[in-house]
Amino acid sequence: MTKREIKAAAKARKAASARMRGADRKAHFAAGGDLASWRGRHTVFQDRKREASRRRCRGSFKGEV
Repeated sequence: MTKREIKAAAKARKAASARMRGADRKAHFAAGGDLASWRGRHTVFQDRKREASRRRCRGSFKGEV
């Protein structure tokens, strides 16, 4: 397969997946579901060590530029 064919196949798979998600969404709301239950819970947690390091790095600056 050429690079162009691979990209076209990936695009087709993505489009098919989007159509399926759309049908699932439509069925969810037709069954009386609400938006909050469709989206689900937000379960992304920050890396505490990385965030603490970033906060220290970007603390107040007390010097000349």
